[in-house]
Amino acid sequence: MNQPHAADTSQIERWASRQLADYDSCQPGTLFGEGVLLNVADGYELQSAVAELRCQRGERIIGYKVGCTSPAIRAQLEINHCVTGRLFDSEQHTSGAVLSRKSFANLAIEGELAVELSREPIEQDFARTEVPACVARVFPVIELHNHVMRGEQPSAGELIANNAIHAGFVAGSGVSPEAIPGEQSLAISANDQLREKCAGPALIQTIRSSLKWLMEIVRDRGERLSAGQIVLTGSIPSLISIGEDCRVSVDAPPFGRVEVTFVS
Repeated sequence: MNQPHAADTSQIERWASRQLADYDSCQPGTLFGEGVLLNVADGYELQSAVAELRCQRGERIIGYKVGCTSPAIRAQLEINHCVTGRLFDSEQHTSGAVLSRKSFANLAIEGELAVELSREPIEQDFARTEVPACVARVFPVIELHNHVMRGEQPSAGELIANNAIHAGFVAGSGVSPEAIPGEQSLAISANDQLREKCAGPALIQTIRSSLKWLMEIVRDRGERLSAGQIVLTGSIPSLISIGEDCRVSVDAPPFGRVEVTFVS
């Protein structure tokens, strides 16, 4: 079995330029098809270097995603721990958007809940079982993915370096935490045919556990969460491939509804 590379700064910078060019041409991560294998730390270094290049050309980071939060997704991607990626303003869409499948590489989606922060989270926010007090709004999203892994073996380093295969999201309007009653559910449909569904306390538990994990990991790398940032908290249902034109919707009472239409 190949061992992960130990990358130096100059190599990370070269790879970052290539990663961004590949991403822009809808061929993400080609270097991993050439035998590059990164450990988790270098995967995050490369993700950060690509994010810096995107910011230099005018894009803006608006938050983070947390991925690999559920057994279903971990089994699909063969990863046994959470990962995170950046969200960019250029890849945020409102409910009802019409998107071309050609803009993605092997398009797949997740239906999940996201939050907008009212302030930086603190440890005390996670002492109780409800939505943390640092959350201003909870809303449903359809997360978009380039579902491409080019390495010979599943690699957390590749997944992370590819920004956790994140390629944007479509957002609903959502509700404030005070408006959330005791029962919640989430259903994902394509052309009005139910594809996946979940319900119960796991939805709120995922928000809490993902946000706490993210707070800790960004602090470890010298970053801070802040008011106004969006966090995609991770999917409980599986990653769903989109191989044809269709309308996808996520109904998540009491959090609302979001939908997107995919065309050729």
